[in-house]
Amino acid sequence: MVNRPPEAPLDPRLEQAADWHARLQGDADQAVWLAFTEWLEADPAHRIAYDKVEGLWRQLDAIPATQPATIIDLASRRKPAPMPTPANISRRWFLGGAAAAAAALAVTLTSQYTATPAPQIFETAPGQRQTAKLADGSSIILNSGTRLSVAMLDDLRSIVLEKGEALFDVAKDPSRPFTVAAGERLVTVVGTAFNVRNLDRGVTVTVTRGLVDVGNADGTAKQRLTPGQQISALHGQALGPVTTVDAPAVTAWTQGRLSFDNAPLPQVLAELSRHYPLPMRAEGAAAGLHFSGVLRLDTDQTTLLNNLRGLLPIAVVRQGDSFVLSKRP
Repeated sequence: MVNRPPEAPLDPRLEQAADWHARLQGDADQAVWLAFTEWLEADPAHRIAYDKVEGLWRQLDAIPATQPATIIDLASRRKPAPMPTPANISRRWFLGGAAAAAAALAVTLTSQYTATPAPQIFETAPGQRQTAKLADGSSIILNSGTRLSVAMLDDLRSIVLEKGEALFDVAKDPSRPFTVAAGERLVTVVGTAFNVRNLDRGVTVTVTRGLVDVGNADGTAKQRLTPGQQISALHGQALGPVTTVDAPAVTAWTQGRLSFDNAPLPQVLAELSRHYPLPMRAEGAAAGLHFSGVLRLDTDQTTLLNNLRGLLPIAVVRQGDSFVLSKRP
């Protein structure tokens, strides 16, 4: 047991932080995460307190079961006492341990820490999709023609989406926010799933689970999104309004499908062209057509165009290194 010096009263913020840490270890629902986020943002001291609790827990988690660490109470210079291993830690002990950390306990660990790895680069070619598994348990599905870098730091998980589209499924870790920089926009989360597109014209963020903050790269103009919400911004312009969308349809590309709802044919062809070797475009009256439906991406380009020709009044002609679609009489 760790004894706390009488002159070091228990900080209520540390008690709250330890309580939040315990609640978030399980499968917390969205209401709990929203309440936690509100508590975290209510006072800068809350973030400091939570970081202390999380830091102490990380130290405990790093202790090998056969090599317990030692706690030295610097305030009283008592004889070092053995620290329990994580498997034997009760919530009562952990609350006391968090308070003791605030009273300047130094922890000597026998385990060694490895250096932070260099940023990893992930990239897909046109028509290719890839799933990347990160060290923290998060995963990223990269869409066609996507490039991003991943830096896993002690206090931050930082992603730069240089181009393309990716679906992020983020492991919960309140002490290490997960950020995605895409052009002029910055997405910040703790644990959630969301889709980010960074293409020629702008950035679009769609949330499928949890809470996401989207703002400018300097941290200003933040907008909070909940599941089923989306926000877009053209490059060089302010964030647009938050809208409600069919999130499963937006992320259908992860299953090898593209879903459209009354979309202009030029938009459909531009999206399809990202996944096939030859670009496709509409000319004349065909540019005014709209398409609703689901198209599979596991077919070759000729089969895809034949399917479109059966669904729309169009003719398809190859011109050089592209396909041109025109409206049939």
